Amino acid sequence: MNLKRSILQATFFLAALAGSLTLAGPARAQAVFAGKFTLASPVHWGRTTLPPGTYTLRIDSTNLPIMATIRNDRSTIAIRVMSFASSDYHNGSNALRLKVRNGSLVVHSLVLADLDKVLIYDPTLAQEKVEEAHADPTVPVLAARK
Repeated sequence: MNLKRSILQATFFLAALAGSLTLAGPARAQAVFAGKFTLASPVHWGRTTLPPGTYTLRIDSTNLPIMATIRNDRSTIAIRVMSFASSDYHNGSNALRLKVRNGSLVVHSLVLADLDKVLIYDPTLAQEKVEEAHADPTVPVLAARK
């Protein structure tokens, strides 16, 4: 009798586990932020150089470190970038902030106004003196709406 009850309990446990994994799959696949941006010239992001083109951006979690996946519109380029620092942001719109370093554009930060956050990718650029603040380019990031 105890053997039948143990088998029955194990069966219910496995069925409940399978059900919870099935339900957890789609919830995990939901992005916290998804957007699109277009680059007119090459941009360095971490150790990768993104050529001109249209890209999609996806962030699945806002837990540090925050990982973003960037893909071009032809799916020939896919990179993951990590931000260990973020700060609060309460104005403006979603944007990719760029700075010039050694004559090349470099990603400084990603403004996610929809999430009230700024993700910082190159903290050394934040410490450099900026002679003309209005000269720093930004690229709008259009958030995908559902």
